[in-house]
Amino acid sequence: MGKILTAFAAAVLFAAGAVADLKMDPVFSSNMVLQQERPITFFGTADKGATVKVEFNGRSVTAKAGDNGEWKAEFPAMKAGKTNYTVRISDGSKSIVLNDVLIGEVWFCSGQSNMQMPIGKVFRRGWSAENCEKEVADAKHPEIRYAFQRLVSSHNKPLPAQYSQAKGWVKCDPSNAHYFSATAYFFGRKLNQDLDVPVGLINASWGGTRIEPWISDSGYTAAGIESDLKTINRFKMDDAAKKQYEAKETKRFADAMAAWHPLFEKAGAGAKANAQGWEAVDLDETSWKPAKVEYQGKYYARWYRTGFKLPENMKGKNVLLAMNKTGEKADVYLNGKRIAGWEAHDPESRKSVRVTLKPDQLNQDGTNVLAVRAEHFYWDSRGHMANTIQRGNLFSGKNRMALNKGWKQKDEFVCTAKETAGKRVPGFISIPYKNHQFQSNLYNGMVASWTKLPVRGVIWYQGCSNAGNPHYYPLHKALIADWRARWNNPGMPFLIVQLAGFEPRRANSWQTADATNVSGYALTRDIQQQMLNIPNVGLACTIDIGEAANIHPANKQDVGKRLALEAERIAYGKKIVSRGPLFASAVPENGAVRVKFTNADSGLKTSDGKAPGAFAIAGADKKFVWADAKIDGRDVIVSSPKVKEPKYVRYAYAGYRGDCNLQNGEGLPAYPFRSDAYDYSKVK
Repeated sequence: MGKILTAFAAAVLFAAGAVADLKMDPVFSSNMVLQQERPITFFGTADKGATVKVEFNGRSVTAKAGDNGEWKAEFPAMKAGKTNYTVRISDGSKSIVLNDVLIGEVWFCSGQSNMQMPIGKVFRRGWSAENCEKEVADAKHPEIRYAFQRLVSSHNKPLPAQYSQAKGWVKCDPSNAHYFSATAYFFGRKLNQDLDVPVGLINASWGGTRIEPWISDSGYTAAGIESDLKTINRFKMDDAAKKQYEAKETKRFADAMAAWHPLFEKAGAGAKANAQGWEAVDLDETSWKPAKVEYQGKYYARWYRTGFKLPENMKGKNVLLAMNKTGEKADVYLNGKRIAGWEAHDPESRKSVRVTLKPDQLNQDGTNVLAVRAEHFYWDSRGHMANTIQRGNLFSGKNRMALNKGWKQKDEFVCTAKETAGKRVPGFISIPYKNHQFQSNLYNGMVASWTKLPVRGVIWYQGCSNAGNPHYYPLHKALIADWRARWNNPGMPFLIVQLAGFEPRRANSWQTADATNVSGYALTRDIQQQMLNIPNVGLACTIDIGEAANIHPANKQDVGKRLALEAERIAYGKKIVSRGPLFASAVPENGAVRVKFTNADSGLKTSDGKAPGAFAIAGADKKFVWADAKIDGRDVIVSSPKVKEPKYVRYAYAGYRGDCNLQNGEGLPAYPFRSDAYDYSKVK
């Protein structure tokens, strides 16, 4: 089996359950960290019945590949240390060597964009950490190792681990630290410094994702979340059933669009189409606007234009023009001549541009003009018109030129459903299970494979995409229980980052925001705090470091530090204060409310030396007003002349407050709270 096989022979062997070559599971690579104090198991695939020999730490273990080609070799647990180990695997024909393997602490880092957000090479607010240039230059930590899981979605089928940016685990140094998750890196750096052990960080995060796709099917079943199980079970189909469903849905859309589109043309689009001469090379574009993403809730026929010059390495050669979907109906012109396009009812597979251009179709030395007439009827999940910013590429051999700048736009025709005989555009093709947000799809694609590798725990930064929905409560509980079950570790530490302050519409008016009817972010923080009722769950408060108009606050250093403090107390048993003040009780007292806290044995203070801010009180009517507050030892006294008999109190209970300044003696921020507690346990 050490001989090279033809592709056909390899396919036959694979289909028969055999594996033609010795392989390690992709979670293993050189430079990785293995979890200390856990049995160490190496595993992979080989030819059926092959004997695999694994040498590690002076020991040799043999394993036999089963009928499905899988093998595993187990070694005793080890303590963390500075020794760099070599792992040798052989089946007698082929050998694999893993170099520079460490034993230490491994953490799985997941969530949405605030976990995905890198340290960054150059500071760009919203997508890099503050002081990132110096942080990267100083990132000389050979004992911190990083595995970056690729963004992969999979329906009903767990996939092997896949890497982004590198072929496997990497050592942290200034050449690569810029793409590390900022939250994960600062967390790992503090653990490495405080524990003096190697730290492995597995980053599997995807911006904008809800919590639903991160929970496995088994997790939903165990939690009994009927609404989600109903959706999951509806699409439990084999390949044949999926093919039939997709064909039916595609035909439904094509037929409906073929019937509706003439109404759009009759409204005026048909009379104006291609009648403007806007594809002409010498058109005056001075009145055109720069192309931009926007939402206006109408139906558009819109033109886009840009100019480009061929680079020297493409002159005189055939060039491939590649553009993805630019509209439901589109016509693409190059130097005044139509070169591609499609109809609104055409299959999606035809709605892209792949055209080989010959040298005589291109101006070899001057400017080429690319023009697109696109019809837009749909909007993406963020409320933006789909595909309004044009993109394209020119390819010639290994050479590539991006056509992503200088696009201008002008509307040819705009109407509403009123002009299309009162009939709305037909619903777009809906194949839910192909969306990465579908239940369990990211668990299958980005988590399942890593559960075979022991880890100390999880850090989780997510919630923005579920903000304001009480259903997040049972989902979050299910996620924690599910991942603990999948890793076969019922007490596995699970550390959550509580959502930071964010409310762009109140960026300049947060002081006067309604204290009663608040942003859904407040509710989501409430739910995250409820997870503290589960053993070995930690919560890093970040209410004080949010940025009102930036959903990705730049201060990830404190996020990582606060997560690490929770880890050191929960996972490593340190006798430290790892949390800020947590609400304990609120008692009316002489026209005010006395608020008591836990985690305040060292007393209370404010970060700016001013009186505590962000407090609100209400009477029995629960109409809250922002109030005055003062520190009294380990308590806070809250009052307002507007509320004569206060009964309830809240702190930082809003999307964003710029005066969240309450801390304990250790300098850790107080957690947002409401004394008028909501019972989330009743939410289904």
